[in-house]
Amino acid sequence: MKRPTYTLPSIVKKVFRSGERSLPRTEICSRMEGNELNAFLNLDSAALLDKVLEQEQSPVRVGSSEAIVELTYQPHQLYDLAYRFLRDTLTPKKMDQIVAELRRQTQFGWNQIQRLLQLEKDPRFVQYQGDPRWFLAEWTLSNDQVFAFCRDNGITQVTTRSLVHFLEQEVGIAAEAAFLPVLDDRFRIDGERLYIIVRSEEPYEDESAVMEIAVTAASETIAKAEEEAEEDLTESGQTVQLLEEHHETTNPKEEKTMTTITEQNVLKEVQELMQKAITLLESRQEEMAQEVVNHFQQSNMQAIEVLMKEKHKHEQIVLGIEQVLATSEQQ
Repeated sequence: MKRPTYTLPSIVKKVFRSGERSLPRTEICSRMEGNELNAFLNLDSAALLDKVLEQEQSPVRVGSSEAIVELTYQPHQLYDLAYRFLRDTLTPKKMDQIVAELRRQTQFGWNQIQRLLQLEKDPRFVQYQGDPRWFLAEWTLSNDQVFAFCRDNGITQVTTRSLVHFLEQEVGIAAEAAFLPVLDDRFRIDGERLYIIVRSEEPYEDESAVMEIAVTAASETIAKAEEEAEEDLTESGQTVQLLEEHHETTNPKEEKTMTTITEQNVLKEVQELMQKAITLLESRQEEMAQEVVNHFQQSNMQAIEVLMKEKHKHEQIVLGIEQVLATSEQQ
C-alpha cells in the first residue's frame, strides 16, 4: 500500500505543537502512534525518533536529560520570509525556488541563504517522501477526501486540465490542502488524465494475490461469457449435423467417391486454419501475461480485470476449436 508519507524528520516535527520547544521521549512516541504518523513505515516510534536524533541536520536533539527531546530551530528572518512565501502562494516550493524569492526580497546572496536557511530544523516546514518540495506543516492532505468523493460518485478519471476546478468546485477541498496523486497508489496519471483506482483496501503481498482479486471481481462476467461460448458451440454442432444430413439426402451414392476427395482437401484446409487460430490465440495469451505484469506495477486493477475476461474468452474459443479438430480427425 502506497500513501503520501512524511519524511522521518517531518514526522517528528509534526508531533510538536505551536509554542512547544521540548517534549519527553514518551510523549513524542505516544503522539506519533496516536496520530498514525508512522503507519506506513516499518519503524516503531522509538526507533524512528532515534534515527532522526542521529541525523546531521536533525530538527531535534537530546535535551537536559536523555528523557527529554528539544527542537534545534533558532528563529531568523529568512525562515519567516520563507514561511510567508509559501503561505501567500498556497503552493509547495522547491528549495531553489524559495532561495530565489528570498534573494529577491533581501540583500543576502544565494550561497548565504542556502547556508542559513535549514528548513529541516524549522517545525513549520515539512516534506513528503519522494517529493523534493517543502510544504507547510499546517496544510492538510486531501488524498483521502478526493478518493472517497470519486469512489462514492463512480468517478474513474478526470482530465488534468480540469483537475483544479474539479478539486475546488466539485470535491470542495480547502485552498491550502495538498493533493499528491503521484505518491498514492489509489491514483495514476497517464498523459492528460488522472485515473482513480477503486479496489479492495487490503494490502497485496504479491502478484498472485492481485490476480486472485481480479478473478473474483470478474467472476460473474466470466461465467456469463462461458455460457455464451457453450451456446455458440452447441449451435455450431447442430449446424454441422444438419449440413451432413442434407448432404447425404441430396447426393447420390455413386457421387460419394468423387466428392470424398474434395471433402478431404477442404477438411485439411479447415484444420490448418484452426491450428493457425490456436497459435494466434496462444501468442495473444503470452502478450496478455506481460500486460498483466505491467498493469500490476501501475496498480491498474481495471485493466487487469479486462485482460482476465479476454483470457477466459480465449480459453473457451481454443477449447471449442480443439473439440472440433478432434471430431474432424475421427471422421
